[in-house]
Amino acid sequence: MYYCVTSTFDDYGNVTAKITNQIEADKIPNDIFTNTLRKDIYNDWFDDLNDAQEFVKESRLA
Repeated sequence: MYYCVTSTFDDYGNVTAKITNQIEADKIPNDIFTNTLRKDIYNDWFDDLNDAQEFVKESRLA
């Protein structure tokens, strides 16, 4: 099982982060970065739910 954390960082310093997807697969999906006019969006994959939850907490403190 793999867990996706989507985090966004906008131009005003606002940060959001949460687990947005989980899939069962043989291989971990690639992380994705998207840059828009107003924010940066990251999709980071984890193979451990606790690691994903910790990443959410740390991202919100950024």
